[in-house]
Amino acid sequence: MKSFVRGLFVTSFLAVGSLITSCSKDALPTFEEGLVGRWEWQQTAAQSQRLLTPDNTGHRVVVEFDRRGRARFYQDGTLISAAAFSVRRELGGFGKQSKHLIIYRGYQNNQYYSVAGNKLQLQDTNGKLLAHTYTRVVPEVSAQLPDHKPY
Repeated sequence: MKSFVRGLFVTSFLAVGSLITSCSKDALPTFEEGLVGRWEWQQTAAQSQRLLTPDNTGHRVVVEFDRRGRARFYQDGTLISAAAFSVRRELGGFGKQSKHLIIYRGYQNNQYYSVAGNKLQLQDTNGKLLAHTYTRVVPEVSAQLPDHKPY
């Protein structure tokens, strides 16, 4: 009986191990994947200042993060800045959650970020309490059928 249980355990262990190793690393989502995409600015909240929005600033701001580590910043449809970025996870101390950090190359300021559904929250790390909220821009899909000419 012991050998049967041991054999069942070993077989189960090997089966689970082969399933795990057969999945490619690219197929597994990472915390960076949620950041990739096009994001439209909704508001910026600053301590003891009024809430900034596209309506009261008169500007539409979009940021785009791609899989190759490039961030592009647009204001009113015009590219105003671009930067290479990387993402790092900072482990929290005892009882604290870990944070995800965007590190922009060539800029002095980095940002903590979190993604929940179609909302992106950015928090500046420069000590200023600025919280920026963005909404994911869903790409428009147009189905264009090829022109078929009758024969």
